[in-house]
Amino acid sequence: MRYVLYVTAALALGAQALLPEAPDSSVLQALRNQGVKTEELPVAELLSRSPNSGCAAAVGHPFLLFAYALTFQCASLHTLYRSDSLQDNVTACTEFSNGYWSTQQAEADPYCIFKAPHSASISTAILLARLYRCPFAVKSGGHAAFPGASNINNGITISLERLNTLQIAPDRKTVAVGAGMRWGSVYSTLEPSNLAVIGGRVSSIGVGGLTLGGGISFLSNLHGWACDNVVSYEIILASGISTTASATKNPDLYWALRGGGNNFGIVTKFHYEAHSLPGHNMWGGSRLYTEAAFPQLTNAFHNVITNSYTDPKAGTWIAWIYMNNTKMASTELWYAGPEGDSAPIWKEYNSLTPPPISDTTSPLKLANYTRILDAANPYGLRETFYGITFKLSLEMLHITRDIFFNEVRSVANVTGVAPIMLFQGITSEQVNHMAKRGGNPLGVGEPLYLVHLSPWWELAEDDGRMYAMISRLLERVKAEAKKRGPDSDYLYMNYAGLYQDVIRGYGRENQRKLVQIAKKYDPQGVFQKLQPGYFKLEDGAPVKDGRYFSG
Repeated sequence: MRYVLYVTAALALGAQALLPEAPDSSVLQALRNQGVKTEELPVAELLSRSPNSGCAAAVGHPFLLFAYALTFQCASLHTLYRSDSLQDNVTACTEFSNGYWSTQQAEADPYCIFKAPHSASISTAILLARLYRCPFAVKSGGHAAFPGASNINNGITISLERLNTLQIAPDRKTVAVGAGMRWGSVYSTLEPSNLAVIGGRVSSIGVGGLTLGGGISFLSNLHGWACDNVVSYEIILASGISTTASATKNPDLYWALRGGGNNFGIVTKFHYEAHSLPGHNMWGGSRLYTEAAFPQLTNAFHNVITNSYTDPKAGTWIAWIYMNNTKMASTELWYAGPEGDSAPIWKEYNSLTPPPISDTTSPLKLANYTRILDAANPYGLRETFYGITFKLSLEMLHITRDIFFNEVRSVANVTGVAPIMLFQGITSEQVNHMAKRGGNPLGVGEPLYLVHLSPWWELAEDDGRMYAMISRLLERVKAEAKKRGPDSDYLYMNYAGLYQDVIRGYGRENQRKLVQIAKKYDPQGVFQKLQPGYFKLEDGAPVKDGRYFSG
């Protein structure tokens, strides 16, 4: 990173009615409308250059005294927020990079980092990116597992970390959460109120990315996914205008944001439906099993998922693990209340033979639960996510488990490898909640199983081996699902890999609608072109490589 900007003051953004940007709209005029003194920006020099040189040009600008090559946009941000800028500081850069979960993301080298305090400064940053044709990325929590998702080489990384406010509405029906908050902080803040919102299960995950990709929660059987519990979004459009999207205002944009990712603007605040959770009291933990229990364990998992309607407070996943040439399974059990230990839905789990070799299930608070799971997801390693879904087939669960253990042996000697595959369920209750407030674009019409690959390893030289192993595994699973009938095209954005085309998995009609909505609110394609990372609407997978599984 060449340069880091810390900003504690921002320009006032007046209330403006939503007007989708006209093709000939003036970016400079939009900046002036926000109070930006454009004559103080390095515009004259820009206009004398090639129209595509703004971001890439290395300049020795009089506004800056640094020896590093900076973009015009960074220079402009420094000009606007000069008194609060910070010169290049190795410690600060390293600290920011360490805030990314995966090494692949941390390795990106942006020209500068803009730590925006609120929506007005984000609006300015978007307009400057357009003015100088400079690509950018947006970071909420930074928990994506591949490069470019929320960090960028040779562009601007906009950090939302200072959008960290939380307000409970006077009627206690909604909670407004800044897009830069982490879920552990959200739950800790809400705990005294006995209210909860539907959010992530790992404390360090950011509010923004999880919600825009769907957002599975401990409480999803009761209330649905995070995206289906957003009452309204506050969003900055490509025009720099701040607006609201809800079921009654800009309902098409509201629909698109419920799982459509980063393709429509920068969401600065989410207004979630509030739910009662007295004391934030939960019950949960993990049970570790040896190979002898695998068939029974798989059956027990299947029966809890297919019978979740009998007790929607309960949830579970299984993590299959291969380490030191040993096969293990860790099942997570949770319950939305302290009485989970005696819940009848666990009857089959409780009678498994052999029994678990360890059991951490106990009453605990929601925030603390997410911290425990966070500790099981270490930072600073090479990580990847990869996913696939199929209909609720017990046969496919057994087949997929066996394929996993067959394939992971090929990477057993990779340095620092931890091959992990999770089974999770999208239950009938979760699917039913997706219809709330006009539905979402995900295209999920029936219960599904999520197969989630989340291995980690140490060395970049082993990336190809890891992706090749995962590709073989998923190609075999996909072939079996097609042959036996329970195949599904849906991909959960938050678990998908860099070689997968998520939006295509939403279905052709939903993809068409998303593209149409994006063109309405962003006719110049700012969030398709200048924000190139993550899962775009028409471009297919973030990275195209025919060697690796893309389904």
